[in-house]
Amino acid sequence: MSKYGQYQVVEPLHNLTLIHRHDGGDLHKASHEPPLAVLEQENFGAQGIDTSLLVPGAPKVDALGNCVLNAGTAAVSCLGIDTYEKYVAALGLSVLDGNPDSIFADTKLGESASVVAYHGCTDQTGDTAQEWPANDCGSSGVYLVQFLQSLGIVSSQKIAHGGQDICSLLQTSPVLLGGPFFQSWETPDRFGFIDGNGTQSDLEAAMRSGLAGGHERLSFEIESITLTATGDVIPEKTVLVDRNSWGKSWGDAGNYRVHLSTYVMLATYMDFRSLVA
Repeated sequence: MSKYGQYQVVEPLHNLTLIHRHDGGDLHKASHEPPLAVLEQENFGAQGIDTSLLVPGAPKVDALGNCVLNAGTAAVSCLGIDTYEKYVAALGLSVLDGNPDSIFADTKLGESASVVAYHGCTDQTGDTAQEWPANDCGSSGVYLVQFLQSLGIVSSQKIAHGGQDICSLLQTSPVLLGGPFFQSWETPDRFGFIDGNGTQSDLEAAMRSGLAGGHERLSFEIESITLTATGDVIPEKTVLVDRNSWGKSWGDAGNYRVHLSTYVMLATYMDFRSLVA
């Protein structure tokens, strides 16, 4: 599965109470870049990561479809150094240097945490066919939040639907998003965009390139935003910056740009959530 590993799970009905609604306040540019360095869910050997030593019974592999946990680990780092250290310790890993800058720069520790958490997160399904090891089955935002709650890392979540609410949620926190990723999106353009101009024809062209897989990433910045006279966001004129987990050499230092309109058009196939400590 390698680069991909997100699948959709229907939200439990009680989660309808967690839906975030924009309160009508001003929407503006915002940035919540993760302090954790860009992670990479491939090339484990080069990173000094042995999955067989991290998780009992796991084979030694060089890549995993643990994008949900990479995005989740980056999101946890945004909750602060104390919460991140608690998360790492809960996974049975040790922090060797207490300096926050050193901890967040330690990509081996961050990716190791994502690997161990992948094991714990997939156990949330209750289905042995959907657990790693031994099946590189991927996971979902729903199971991620349940797992983080079981560790005492987060208390809840906020779920957004629609461009206005997504931008509203991004005012105060990064947003985990899961959904389809197309083959043409694997190579951002020279400006870091994966979706051209964010038009319907651009999306249709991406769809024709083929579905690469379901993918989780972390949207952390509204780089530019345009509103109507009444304060409604104009999706095709609003640009988000998302953190990927394919290493810092990919895209724009590990990130990419996307027009909000692309996510609005894909809304049926995507989910958007933020973590609540």
